[in-house]
Amino acid sequence: MAGIADYRTFIEIVHSGSISAAGRRLNASPANVSAVLARLEKQYDARLLSRTTRNQQLTYEGEHFYQFCLLAADQEDELLNHLSKQQQLQGSITISCTCDFGRNVLVPLLDEFMALYPQLSIHLHLTDKLSDLVKDSIDVAIRFGALKDSNLVARRLADNHRVLVASPEYLAQHGHPQSVEELADHACLLISREGETQAEWQFNKANQIYSVAVNAAFSSNNGEVVKHWALTSKGIAMKSIWDVKPALADGTLVSVLDEFRQDDGAVYAVFPNRKFSPQRITALIDFLKQALQQ
Repeated sequence: MAGIADYRTFIEIVHSGSISAAGRRLNASPANVSAVLARLEKQYDARLLSRTTRNQQLTYEGEHFYQFCLLAADQEDELLNHLSKQQQLQGSITISCTCDFGRNVLVPLLDEFMALYPQLSIHLHLTDKLSDLVKDSIDVAIRFGALKDSNLVARRLADNHRVLVASPEYLAQHGHPQSVEELADHACLLISREGETQAEWQFNKANQIYSVAVNAAFSSNNGEVVKHWALTSKGIAMKSIWDVKPALADGTLVSVLDEFRQDDGAVYAVFPNRKFSPQRITALIDFLKQALQQ
């Protein structure tokens, strides 16, 4: 009869991408890992993985079984947490976050969180693309703006807005724009998402919306690159206040047109809508919310 150890082995097979890689992570031979998979498929009378010499993919039945294994592992971790006299959180947390916010804000906070709960393990994926939380096995994603996927749950962590920034050297050479319309005459540094460059900037001033088409001197799908271009005097960028706070504080970037701002929605912790929410996930979200609102 398969038990929780077998379920955890199956989770590792899915996460690692192959039986041999799972064996290395589990310090087990590929034969032993393969035997666990065979035992599970026999017990549940279903093919769980479709395998070739190059890759593996969950079958329809395997996807449902994988979600069952995640739930079983979470429940065991939660039980162990409650039974522990020290109430030490255990298990792993996989987090997805944008590159800039992840490096500049989240990483230092995770250092503090791990100092409180050293028995946890953190896996951090930095990407400016929206992760598929279920497909990519993400426990928590840090996102900006309103939640669109009704299959997910969002908890608000902090306010956020975007500001226009440039280096003092760029502004000394090209001048400070005095209106949003003047941005069309400046070199602008744009974010491209899913192959599309956001070449129109919108602003809010006294509840009135202003739009301006801007010229992309440089564009990238990576926010850190866009900030680098701003720091090296390539032009004006529109960045989340969280991403540029340190640079504004030390004067390496200067904000312009402060009366115009783009409300980019709040910072949210987003996670799959499960009946059972592991204590370690709740603890992380509570910690981040308190830290970001200080």
